[in-house]
Amino acid sequence: MRTSTIFKNRWWALLWAAGIIWFAYDFAGAAPEDDNSAADANQAADALNAF
Repeated sequence: MRTSTIFKNRWWALLWAAGIIWFAYDFAGAAPEDDNSAADANQAADALNAF
């Protein structure tokens, strides 16, 4: 669908904008599933301190 036809109707424009916001939230707002990087960093620091 071309953008020139989307913005001729207010409801299509709102639907298009909602889709853009939904995509941005889904892509950038998603939380990481597991955050083991901090635990891995602590284990690496402990291993280096053990030397």
